[in-house]
Amino acid sequence: MSSNRDKNLTVASFKQASLAQNSIFHFKRSRLNNLFMEAIKYPIILICAGAGYGKTTAVHDFVQEYKTTTVWVQLSERDNVSGRFWENFCYSVSQINESLAVSLKKLGFPDSAEKIKQYFYLMEKHIIKERLIFVFDDCHCIENQTIIRFVGEAIRKLPPGTTLFVISRSTPHINLADLVSGNQLFEASEDVLRFSETELAQYFREQDICLQPDTLQKIMQDTEGWAFALNYIARSYKKAPGYEGYLRNAMKTNIFRFMDIEIWDTISGRLQNFLVRLSLIDHLSLDLLVLLAGDEKDLIQEMEKQNAYVRRDSYINAYLIHPLFLEFLATKQDLLSQEQKERTYTIAGEWCKKNGFSVDALSYYEKIGDYRSITYMFIGTRSQIPYDIACYLAEICERAPKEIYDTMDYFASTHMRAYMCQGNWEEAVRLAEHYEAKYVNLPKENLFRMRTLSSVYYCWGISLCSMCLTKDEYNFDLCFEKQSNCYSTRVDPGNMLIMTPGPWANAVGSSRKGSVQDYIDAYTRMQAHLTKCFFNSDRGSVDLANAELHFYMGNMSASESFLSRAADKAREKKHSGVLHRALFYTIRIAFFQGNLAKAQQALKEIKSLLDDTEYFTRFIDNDITLCWYYCVMGMPERTPDWLKENFTLYGDAVFTESYANHHRTLYFYYTRNYAPLLSYINEVKQRESFLFGRIEMLMLEACIHYKMKNSEKAYASFEEAYNTASPNEIVIPFIEMGKDMRTLTAFVKRRTDCKIPVSWLESINRKSASYAKHLGHIITEYKRTSGSAERIAISPREKEILTDLSHGLSRTEIAASRGISINTVKMVVNNIYIKLGAENMADAIRISAERKIV
Repeated sequence: MSSNRDKNLTVASFKQASLAQNSIFHFKRSRLNNLFMEAIKYPIILICAGAGYGKTTAVHDFVQEYKTTTVWVQLSERDNVSGRFWENFCYSVSQINESLAVSLKKLGFPDSAEKIKQYFYLMEKHIIKERLIFVFDDCHCIENQTIIRFVGEAIRKLPPGTTLFVISRSTPHINLADLVSGNQLFEASEDVLRFSETELAQYFREQDICLQPDTLQKIMQDTEGWAFALNYIARSYKKAPGYEGYLRNAMKTNIFRFMDIEIWDTISGRLQNFLVRLSLIDHLSLDLLVLLAGDEKDLIQEMEKQNAYVRRDSYINAYLIHPLFLEFLATKQDLLSQEQKERTYTIAGEWCKKNGFSVDALSYYEKIGDYRSITYMFIGTRSQIPYDIACYLAEICERAPKEIYDTMDYFASTHMRAYMCQGNWEEAVRLAEHYEAKYVNLPKENLFRMRTLSSVYYCWGISLCSMCLTKDEYNFDLCFEKQSNCYSTRVDPGNMLIMTPGPWANAVGSSRKGSVQDYIDAYTRMQAHLTKCFFNSDRGSVDLANAELHFYMGNMSASESFLSRAADKAREKKHSGVLHRALFYTIRIAFFQGNLAKAQQALKEIKSLLDDTEYFTRFIDNDITLCWYYCVMGMPERTPDWLKENFTLYGDAVFTESYANHHRTLYFYYTRNYAPLLSYINEVKQRESFLFGRIEMLMLEACIHYKMKNSEKAYASFEEAYNTASPNEIVIPFIEMGKDMRTLTAFVKRRTDCKIPVSWLESINRKSASYAKHLGHIITEYKRTSGSAERIAISPREKEILTDLSHGLSRTEIAASRGISINTVKMVVNNIYIKLGAENMADAIRISAERKIV
């Protein structure tokens, strides 16, 4: 129901049922439950009161009695980092709907209008169709305006049958005026939760406490009906009537003293130490507490007996501690030794890292100065660091003591990587220049110098490589030359030298003639430098880059040769990222060849890569390949669901989000959802992009405009695509448009203002027609072998001509007998071939007979 950082929902004693019934926090349970039962008809219930008024207890009691599915999101000040807030929210949702939580985690924090739309789409798609309660507890902790905006929008579009409880100590920084005026919000303030003088008198009578009227008035004046303080007074009066003078002092001091006497002094020293250690951290998961208890597992059972302020929540399998009790425990932290604090933060940090709470793990490690653990959370990993976490990591690196940079291996490069994963390549390069100057004059035999400079040069090279999208400069290999000079002998880099291919193997943005080859030449030199200093460094990346260029130029034989070498090296060196990309291009070549068996074999091997746990992006890459495969096959409905969603924001074109967006365009194209697709293409044209991807986007744009009968825009996009592609003889983005390209090239050719060579247009027309024919054959064969063959819909004209062909008439004879032009006959015959997946006339007649079309 809630997250792992929850605080106690009650401060009353639950030791015995009788005490629970008499507890002041449940004294008004019946009245408040009735109130909430009436309020449940409102979409939003705001409970706003100070600490200790029993807000959380009241809601907790109600949802237990109401017995409906509940998602409880416990907030804290740490949730002002949007990445951490989203981790918390997704974790809470996962308790009732794992598939929704997974989809939301993939979406990431909704920090844009488009992502908020996707959030609502996912909620509508995945949420259970029954009564549902959401609880956002301690909303006053949230000050981040981005998170506040998201919550503000989310509460306005709740799923049908959903009620949201917002619990806060102060009015949330959300514009609620329209909800109030629209009668969409019910508010329960302190006036609802606090005790009146009459209720207080009744409560004290039930506790067998006799108070004089003036004393009762003084208590009300001191407490203003605050349940927690009244509970303290009532419990004290049972032991020491006349305690009134003491109780009128500073309430917090008294409560803390009470906790000292009532709880602290009655528990063992071991439990005291354990509870104080818990006040250091935010997560109180049972699993984590077991780790913290170590061999003293009985501490947890002893702690459960102190249920006046500590309670186990079975919904989330975690312990909840009242915030004032946590504050009380925090005053005792000086009783802990430095070793105990470090041990607690270390265990909590490891638990957070394992369970996906990266921000908290980083925070705990920083508290104890464990910069080694911070570094090794990221070094050697092939996955992209999420943007929010990269920002938080950069802040930690900026705060780190200067001596850490002089003693901690790889910390300097970790600092660089924090900016690289924000797409801030310029800052990463600036840091690289700074660190090179700082360390280059250290003795060459110094191991720290070797490791630090090597990793700095490596990150520097990757940064310059990524900057090739915006700068037509290809000197990144010089950084790798410097890296190789750090080593006197070759070493095994392990997983610290694995470069996962970006959206394209060639990170080139310029359309200048020879730009891609210049990049490959620099990449080849880079690989030579890496081979000089590292074993097993050649994992097929250079061959993949060559294969990619030849593929886009239409040189399929040369491309296949390079792909074979790339795949062999990747299999041998276990680099699944390179292997996956080589197999993806193999599938695309197989489609050109009309070879379904070859494509399916490559797809089968791609699926086997899902077993490689070291291939961190395997599921994303697999889904992206399936999106391309099924869209081109004419089955866009089989695209993985998350790629059917709208386009997501991305920090840089080299990031995974950009690669997913690029292939998401195919789903939008084949499902004719043109408006958001055109909007996305226009955005891509305004920022950095890969050359090959940009040409593919321009061709989609041209085809869309042509389908929408906007001939001028269609021609403009086509001409821009041609001008971008022609310097490097790139043709595949045109040819892969298949039958759509045939009609588009015919249109372009007819224009009197066309500046594109006619011979080139005719060549593209022929090749796209051939591609469409082979693709049609693959689709037909797939449907036949998979048992999903369906009736082929052909027009009356196509049926007439197909019948004539089956009777042995030539194209010229058909044209004369039907009174149509020979070109029309040829066009219809080509359409028949595509629909039937036929290679030639005999094939078309055979298929039509088998399918009983004629």
